[in-house]
Amino acid sequence: MSKSLSPAVRRQIIAYDPADPQSPSVSAFCRSLGISRPSFYTIRDRFRQEGNAALNPRSRAPHRPARVYTDKTRDIVLGVRQHLKGKGWDAGPRSIWHFGVDEALFTGPIPSVSTISRVLAEAGVVEKNPRKRPRSSFIRFQRAAAMEMWQLDAFEFKLFDSVDEGARTKVTVYQLVDDSTRFDVGSCAFQDPENGDDAVSAVTAAVEEYGVPQELLSDNGKAFNLARQGGVTKLQRALADRGCLGITGSFQSPTTQGKNERSHQTLSRFLNAHTPGTLARVGELVVEYREYYNHRRHHQSLPGEMTPAQAWDASEHRPSSGEPIPHADLIAKALEYTSQAIADAAEPGDGLTLQDPQHTGSGRLRSVAGEVVITRMNPQIYLHGKIIKVPTYLVGTYQPVITDNEYVLFDVRDGAESIGFPLPIQTKAPHPKRFPLWQVRGARVRDPKHDWAQEHLNYMTEHYPEDMTEVSAK
Repeated sequence: MSKSLSPAVRRQIIAYDPADPQSPSVSAFCRSLGISRPSFYTIRDRFRQEGNAALNPRSRAPHRPARVYTDKTRDIVLGVRQHLKGKGWDAGPRSIWHFGVDEALFTGPIPSVSTISRVLAEAGVVEKNPRKRPRSSFIRFQRAAAMEMWQLDAFEFKLFDSVDEGARTKVTVYQLVDDSTRFDVGSCAFQDPENGDDAVSAVTAAVEEYGVPQELLSDNGKAFNLARQGGVTKLQRALADRGCLGITGSFQSPTTQGKNERSHQTLSRFLNAHTPGTLARVGELVVEYREYYNHRRHHQSLPGEMTPAQAWDASEHRPSSGEPIPHADLIAKALEYTSQAIADAAEPGDGLTLQDPQHTGSGRLRSVAGEVVITRMNPQIYLHGKIIKVPTYLVGTYQPVITDNEYVLFDVRDGAESIGFPLPIQTKAPHPKRFPLWQVRGARVRDPKHDWAQEHLNYMTEHYPEDMTEVSAK
């Protein structure tokens, strides 16, 4: 802290007359006194406003001295923290402040968040995390309005049905959160591990209650979205039928679904605090959690730290128009991802060059408006990172249809099935990334030539004899 100017120096500054011919310049006068020009003008301005009071420095005592709170206030703060911790809720200074204000627990002046922080620090109950990034370092991304996008994810939770933690039953909890308002639109629990049927049930229940969002963001799990792996899941198709587009983040990038990932921590802590021993009890607790989370828990990422329900009610809602999205569009997008993955994985000098502007960077696959084109130069199809050689007489344009358990190409000229095989791809080929179609288990082609049919028959007989009753060499 700098020293205040003495009254003698202040008097010289006040007495200085710039109009006197004998007076030095302002800069020279300030140098002679060892002061700055801003200090010079500050003293003179204060003299014009306050008179001789400018001869003395202002008091440096704080305008608002820190209040000293009683032991009763400290007891309330620590009691609220213990209550929130016992219920499994966040118990930081801001959460304590909001709870104390909402419940009218504080008598007299309400302590600030910083005061509550000091109380917690003095009591030695601060949970320090030196590796945690400061809040100021985060850049938040969210949709502008409610119903523009929901986030879906799931996590495993162990029931407290056994003393041995390793023997506890696992259930799956699905969480569905609105991206803009953080409103929980449909958390629920199921007995089975993460799967497509339960995911569809969870989303359907939320949609029937709140409407259809424009997009649904999830990870790349098999139960949610396989677009980046060249497939289409049951959930993607169910969403498309309602006019909602399923989207995903990149592989190994959980921060894209960061809002949902963070909500897992809040819900897991809440469930662990209540030690449920059955799936039914988990369901009851999830309902209780949603009520408190949406309507009573102030969210520090929302404006004014409002509750998700307040943000949901105040926000503009922009749901989907409800117009169904063609499944062919989903397939086309999946093929684009597959084509791009093949192009990215292509090694220089592999002999594959760009043939025309509609090909991908690797020149291997062309996908036009959801169609797959097999050319004489490249009589191959590409799926899940594998290159499958097909007979050259099947050169043409095809409409792909990909389900959870089958891949089929239909001829666009007459709609007949031309190529098909079960998913996931099963083969015992010596080269697992590149092999002919006849080495795929259960493969079938339209009007197979004698040589192809014989090779496939011999291959199936050798490697999959149990399937021979179902193989037909046409």
